[in-house]
Amino acid sequence: MSIDLKILEEVVERAVKRALEEARSEEMKAVAEALKALADYTKAGFTQVTTEIKELKARVENLEKRVSNVEDGLGSLTEATLSRYVWEDLRLEVEGRGERVLARRRNARVDGLDVDLLVETDRSVYVVEVKTRARRRDVDAVVRKAEAARGAYGKPAVAILAGVRIGDDVEKYAKGKGVLVYRY
Repeated sequence: MSIDLKILEEVVERAVKRALEEARSEEMKAVAEALKALADYTKAGFTQVTTEIKELKARVENLEKRVSNVEDGLGSLTEATLSRYVWEDLRLEVEGRGERVLARRRNARVDGLDVDLLVETDRSVYVVEVKTRARRRDVDAVVRKAEAARGAYGKPAVAILAGVRIGDDVEKYAKGKGVLVYRY
């Protein structure tokens, strides 16, 4: 329920004025004065509460901005850290298969798509999507990015989803799409 304080104030003022005009006894005048005092007190309270609500809204907006900045920073730090872990694990795997690493790039762009980690070997291109909490759409995204890399590099592309919180359903979906999953 929304209350228009201006209208409420006008109604109370008219009621108090009328009560004072029509008061025939001292007792009725005292009641009208008490009503006016109560209305003034209520108005002051509403004004104070309204001011406090505005201040709280401003503080909440400020906190939301600060939390968003913390989330962004934490996301970047997590992506960088996980990319490092993936790189260390992937390098051992590809070298174990006899592939030679030609390049490793973080935050690469392939056909306008952002790739968290791209590793090019003499035989393949590895496209890594790093997520703190992976979802099916992330699997679909890394598949699209791998297809773009395959076209851009002219080599087989391997899609990899890496993350901390990869649910069993997402992992099963990824494997069904031919995406490797690295959990950390």
